[in-house]
Amino acid sequence: MYPGAWPGRRVQLPHANGPLYRPPELGSKSPPVRGSTRRLAFNDPVTGRRRIEQGRLRRADARLLAALQRTGWVPVACLIAAFMTVGVAGITWVTFPPDNPQAKARNVGTIPTAVPRSPSSTPPAAASTSPVADVISPNRIEIPKLKTSAPIVKVGTTADRELEVPLNPAKVGWWRYGAKPGADVGTAILAGHINYAGVKGAMADIGRLNPGDEVDVYGTQNADARHLVRFTVTGVRTYHKTRLPYAEIFDQKSVGRIVIVTCGGPFDASTGNYLDNIVVFAVPKPA
Repeated sequence: MYPGAWPGRRVQLPHANGPLYRPPELGSKSPPVRGSTRRLAFNDPVTGRRRIEQGRLRRADARLLAALQRTGWVPVACLIAAFMTVGVAGITWVTFPPDNPQAKARNVGTIPTAVPRSPSSTPPAAASTSPVADVISPNRIEIPKLKTSAPIVKVGTTADRELEVPLNPAKVGWWRYGAKPGADVGTAILAGHINYAGVKGAMADIGRLNPGDEVDVYGTQNADARHLVRFTVTGVRTYHKTRLPYAEIFDQKSVGRIVIVTCGGPFDASTGNYLDNIVVFAVPKPA
């Protein structure tokens, strides 16, 4: 028999989203439910044990109250306040991360753009596949000035046509539809989070770079999985995300270069996003 039923009563079985037991309506003349908590309170031998345990708890509470009266309430209140402060600080860090002081608006240096054209120059399509180009499939980036090193993973484009970024802030994504680092023509896009869930990202401090600083990109070239291509920073730019020059940043007809992108500027708590992008441009260092 279904729990809560008795002979002669129709019981509707509960469904997945309904309660397992529904008490009778007020004013109902229905007989008491067998096994109800009211009957258990009088007839179950467990009740006696419960009363004993309640008595022990009351004595423990009395001892605790006496100890608090001897030592005073102020130390206990301070301890509780300290725990609350630590908890609120942790929540605030995750929900409202502070502005990154290394990612303030900066516009220094120059942006390497189009490949120079001349009658004797090699066409861009041929230059990008030149056998002497020091091209790699990237797997790690190191920035000596920032003392940072991070693995590089392949990323693509989301359904909303936005650049994918690895959720792990310790990793950097390489947009696989663009150029490879070291190519004579085209932009190799590298992107990483400034932070994620309170963890600082590997590319969080790129806003501190200046023209002339070094960026080392390692990758696979033939049988060499740690082939190094060294780049020199030419410029740093800060763009509001609503005014990001996508065509300029993703340009695949520019001179061979890498572009490193992360977030920066003020943090918008209503959207959970930073308002700016920090973009670093760099070109291969001459041999």
